[in-house]
Amino acid sequence: MTRQYPVHVDSKGYVLIPSEVRKEMGLEPRSILLLSQEGGEIRLIPGEIRPKREIRMYTNEEIAQALIDSGVTPEGLVEARQGIIELGLNPDDFHPNF
Repeated sequence: MTRQYPVHVDSKGYVLIPSEVRKEMGLEPRSILLLSQEGGEIRLIPGEIRPKREIRMYTNEEIAQALIDSGVTPEGLVEARQGIIELGLNPDDFHPNF
């Protein structure tokens, strides 16, 4: 069953999500929500919630390997090699993992 809550939009465009809904959905300050608009409806969908310390940075080598792995056509491989050069790496050091 769909529950409805009366909320208002303030002068800055903020909408207060009732605490009951925030608790049930596991929403905390700075949680990510995806807003979609379809016809006359607005929907807020919880995004993936991860603490900042869990964000993983990829190395240039990992990016280069992903580029070469995704170059499945001859043209794609040429583009992948160019991307690897732009990363400051030698494209000959990377081979597709098929």
